[in-house]
Amino acid sequence: MNAISVSCMRSAAFIIFALAIALPCRSEAGAIPFNTFLQFATDGVGPAAGCNPADPAGADCLPSSGTVTGLLDAAPWTFTAPQLGATLIVTDVFLAGEQFEVFDFGASLGLTSAPLVQSDCGDDPVVCLSNPYISSRAFSLAAGAHEITINSVTDGLGTGYLEVNAIPEPSTSALLIAGALGTLVALQRRRRRRGSSDA
Repeated sequence: MNAISVSCMRSAAFIIFALAIALPCRSEAGAIPFNTFLQFATDGVGPAAGCNPADPAGADCLPSSGTVTGLLDAAPWTFTAPQLGATLIVTDVFLAGEQFEVFDFGASLGLTSAPLVQSDCGDDPVVCLSNPYISSRAFSLAAGAHEITINSVTDGLGTGYLEVNAIPEPSTSALLIAGALGTLVALQRRRRRRGSSDA
């Protein structure tokens, strides 16, 4: 091997090593698990609560008969979004009519969609999300800590669901492989150029 090849291989190894060190570790979720619909309850206009027995001060909630769901404890509901952020989904269930305002550390993220006409989507949050008459919305959240509270802006008893989905991060190994392939392609080009200039 000539000195240029050894130098290029050392450079490629250094780039791979630097990428491995520079990539941050994935953050762990807080109290709200990712990818699980969790139920909350409302009692007229005002703050939502969790569901009994997870939140003893909350209402008794009927679990979904379809999608596997859980119950929220007392608000605020916290989690830590990974480096690329997360999506928070909020939906009403059963009869259309509830609309929610969502807050993160007390700052409003906005309202769910306005309920349109009387419609009953049942108790499954996945089914209700696909019903255009039911109030719902997906909120994009940045990386880091979040503290979610929800207020009902309509007068009535009801329940809703929230779900937090982490935006998937590219795996470290995929990034390292891409970096190594890029370095190899650059080396091949350099060899071709050097070979054509020697001729």
